[in-house]
Amino acid sequence: MKTLLMAIAATAAMTAKAASPVDTTFTVSGKRIVLTDSAGHTRVSVYSTDNSRLTRTYETSYVDGQEIERVYISSPFIPQTVGRKKRSPKAHYPLFFMGFNTLQRSAFSTGGNPAMHTRDSKSWEWGITCATMACRLTSGLALTSACQMGRVHHHFQGNYVLSTTDGATSMRLVDDGDVRKSYISYGYMRIPLMIEWQSRTGGDDLFVALGPSVEMRWKDHSRYYVGDEKRTETSDTNINPLGLNLELRMGYRYVVVYGRAALTPLLKTASAPKCYQLAFGLGVRI
Repeated sequence: MKTLLMAIAATAAMTAKAASPVDTTFTVSGKRIVLTDSAGHTRVSVYSTDNSRLTRTYETSYVDGQEIERVYISSPFIPQTVGRKKRSPKAHYPLFFMGFNTLQRSAFSTGGNPAMHTRDSKSWEWGITCATMACRLTSGLALTSACQMGRVHHHFQGNYVLSTTDGATSMRLVDDGDVRKSYISYGYMRIPLMIEWQSRTGGDDLFVALGPSVEMRWKDHSRYYVGDEKRTETSDTNINPLGLNLELRMGYRYVVVYGRAALTPLLKTASAPKCYQLAFGLGVRI
C-alpha cells in the first residue's frame, strides 16, 4: 500500500509539472521576448522597452497547429481599443481656391463664346470651403460633400456690356466712351457630392474625386468702366438662380487641382444668350 501511494504521488507531481507554465525570457536588439508554454499552448510576446516601462507590440499563439497573431498599437493620444480600427476617411476640399471661370457656347466645349465677346483670360473666381463631410464606402473610396461660398467675375471684350431691356438680356455696344473693363459678377454657394479615392503615399494623402455639384447664385450685376468711372448697366442679368455642374478634383498633401463644367446654362435661355461655365484652378488645404 505504501508503495502504491508513493507511485500515485509521483505521477501527480509529474502531471502538475507538465501542466504548469514554463516562461523563457531573453532580450534581442533592445526588445524583450517572452515565450510561455502551458498545456500545449505556446505564446510568443514581444515587448518594446522604454527605461522601466514595457509595451507589448506583438503576440503570436500556437494551439493545436493553429497560429493566432495580435498586433498592438500604442499612442498617448489613441486608446488601445481604438488603435486597431480603420483610418477614418477625409474630405479633401481646399480651404481656399482660385482660378479661371470662363463662358462657353455649350457644355464641355472650349474656345470661349464669340457671340458674347467673352474675355476668358480675365474671367476668374475665388471661394472658401466652410464645411466638409466624408463617409466610407470601401477601404479606398469615400462619399464626400462640402459647403463652398465665393464670387465670380466674367469679363467681356472691347465696348461690349451685358444689358437687360424690357426683360430681355443681350450684349450691347457702348458708344459714349472707351470701355476699360466690362463684366458681370455674382455670389454663389456650391454643394458638391463626390466619390473620392484616397490613399496614403509617402506619409501624405493622395486623392482623386469626381461627382456633381449644385450651385446657388445671387446678387448678379453687369458693370463697366469708362476711364475711372464705374457704371452699373443692370442688376438683372436673367441669371439662373440654380445650376448643376460636374466636378473633378485631385491633389496631394496640401495642394488641390480642380476642374468644373456646367451642365446647365448660366443665364435663362428664354430671355438671355446661351452660355455655360467652364472653370479650373488651384486650392490649398490645411
